[in-house]
Amino acid sequence: MSERVLLKTPAEIFDNGWKSTEVVITESDITFANTKIQSREIQDLEKLEYAGKEAVRIKKDRNYYLNFGSRQQQIFRYLAFNLKSDRFAVYFLSPATRGGVVVKDSKWEKGYLSITDEAIWFLSPSKQLRISLNSLGSVGKDVRTIGGKQRVVLVVTHVEKGEVITSFVLCPETTLEMLQNYLQQLIDMHKPKEKLSDAEEQILTMVYTGVDSVSIESILGVSTDELNRYFDRFVDLGLAKVVKIRKEVELTPKGAALVSEIMKKAAR
Repeated sequence: MSERVLLKTPAEIFDNGWKSTEVVITESDITFANTKIQSREIQDLEKLEYAGKEAVRIKKDRNYYLNFGSRQQQIFRYLAFNLKSDRFAVYFLSPATRGGVVVKDSKWEKGYLSITDEAIWFLSPSKQLRISLNSLGSVGKDVRTIGGKQRVVLVVTHVEKGEVITSFVLCPETTLEMLQNYLQQLIDMHKPKEKLSDAEEQILTMVYTGVDSVSIESILGVSTDELNRYFDRFVDLGLAKVVKIRKEVELTPKGAALVSEIMKKAAR
């Protein structure tokens, strides 16, 4: 007996360029371009820009990049709820804070904390938030006032576009304990194995808290070249990425002459 077809729609798949295909989704699988993948075998899922288009990456042993056009969000939501994962019923608030500032329009939602091979997810009918395991920062417990009562919540932090994002998870305390241990194991697995020096830890912490390069040099008394060597090591270890290259200049005789004129004007 054939599976009930939930959706059949035109789409594009990237295969040495974007090519037209047809996507068929049933209750148990998704089919496109002569490829059938069981939903429960999808190892990871991600929305991203790929080859000039908004795409959905579907991972099953290898990555497939598809553009579902006007059905993009609908299909992404369906797959996010049905991929291979460990899923726990929770209440969540995400994001709760962004860069240390409370996100005012964020609300508690009833849904799931879902854990795949490469990410954790906060899932509800209105939100499908994917957080890469590599961007997870910490997990711990705290007490928050929810509905007028003091409740123990799980506090999960991650970094997104250079900002520290905090999310809260509420569920029975026995599940909370298990989730904390589970997430801590994942964080430990993705920690760099290399040991950092005291100076490296100090500089990395400063970058994390938003201290700029000039201030780091001033506070620690290191030169630009020394700081660049620290930054190169962070990049090599996958702990940081280069977002801007700072230029250092010295004045030419023409520039020095111009400054001299400026100073003369100021003295008049």
